[in-house]
Amino acid sequence: MLSRGRVAVAGLFPVMSLFIVVSAASPASACRGGGECYDRVSYPDVYRTVERPVVVERGYREVYETRPSVVVRQERVMLQPGRVTYAMTPPVTRTVFQEVVVRRAGWRWESTYGPYGERRCRVPVPAEVKVVPREILVHPGRRVRMVEPPVYGIQNRAVAVRPAQRYVVDHPPVIGYERTRVLARRGGTAWVRANTRW
Repeated sequence: MLSRGRVAVAGLFPVMSLFIVVSAASPASACRGGGECYDRVSYPDVYRTVERPVVVERGYREVYETRPSVVVRQERVMLQPGRVTYAMTPPVTRTVFQEVVVRRAGWRWESTYGPYGERRCRVPVPAEVKVVPREILVHPGRRVRMVEPPVYGIQNRAVAVRPAQRYVVDHPPVIGYERTRVLARRGGTAWVRANTRW
């Protein structure tokens, strides 16, 4: 039994020697031996701050209209134009009196009675005259040309000294800037040459 135990212990020496040889060939031993070594390094995400324009207030347009400036002036204006008319003048007459025979002169028989009986006598009858008025034309009426001058008056008239004006004012939008952190480079891992040796 003892001999078997020794054999087992003796069998461990080749394995240990093999481990030592392998360890001597590791990267750490290589760096110590003058070789190049690299470390695996993790680096974080890199952010940067950027300014981004934002609209604080939207632009708009305003329209202004001014009233016209008006003054009142008095001016002489024609109220009625002149015109030509014609009128008839009445005829000129005169009243005269004229004798008019109403009944002509003549004869009539008159009977008388005397001692010798009836006697008829022819008696003259004078004419019956009547005086009547009569209008006689002195000169007839005539057509007269009449010129009526134009009629003028004073009238108030509004005169625009300055016409109405229209103004358009454009207000630009108000732009502000906000700062935002954005990812500039994503982090990760990299192999970096080792400056120290283990």
